[in-house]
Amino acid sequence: MKRVASLIFILTGCIGQDVLMDEVSPVIRITNPISTMEVNTTYQFEYMFLDNVGLETQPNSIIWTTSDMSRLTIDQNGLAESLDNGEITITVFANSGELEADTSLTFEITGDPTMMADDERTGKIMTTSSYQLEGDFKLFKSGDDLIVDIASNYVADDNLPGLYVYLTNNPNSPSGGYEIGAVQVFSGAHKYTIPDVGLLDYDYLFYYCKPFKVKVGHGDIE
Repeated sequence: MKRVASLIFILTGCIGQDVLMDEVSPVIRITNPISTMEVNTTYQFEYMFLDNVGLETQPNSIIWTTSDMSRLTIDQNGLAESLDNGEITITVFANSGELEADTSLTFEITGDPTMMADDERTGKIMTTSSYQLEGDFKLFKSGDDLIVDIASNYVADDNLPGLYVYLTNNPNSPSGGYEIGAVQVFSGAHKYTIPDVGLLDYDYLFYYCKPFKVKVGHGDIE
């Protein structure tokens, strides 16, 4: 009888959080940002457009602009050519029906070789349920692999039934995300190695009660 009561408690606690709104703002991001660009060279910028539920989609139109065409030009395929030293800002705008998004990137044109932007992202896991779930984490690339490095202050309630972890672009749903797998570690430092995923491909580390389809917590990837 105690075992049945415990199962009912877990199930109720998990399902009690199942009130979610999946819609998010559309987003466009430059997936290969740079901090500096060598003068008199070209660079191909790439982008990802996410719709109002965080799924990658192809927009109807893309417009690239530059803050100073005497310093840098950019065509509508995102191919930039640097002409003179100094600070420059590029902007990319996406339109897909009623969905619109834009983003900008500022960098320096110098005489030095082109340098990529930050090679590490960080975040903090927070519970959105009655269960304990917390800890810091960072993401970085190792060759073609993405490393999700969970810090030593991580703690998760080991009574959570069927806890899974994902990378997603929607803080409310794992739909369209990357399923890392079932959570095996409930305390302390550990890592996940994910092949062929970019550092900027996802914006959330997402914890999910998979058997009952309920979110347990997430961390914004900054």
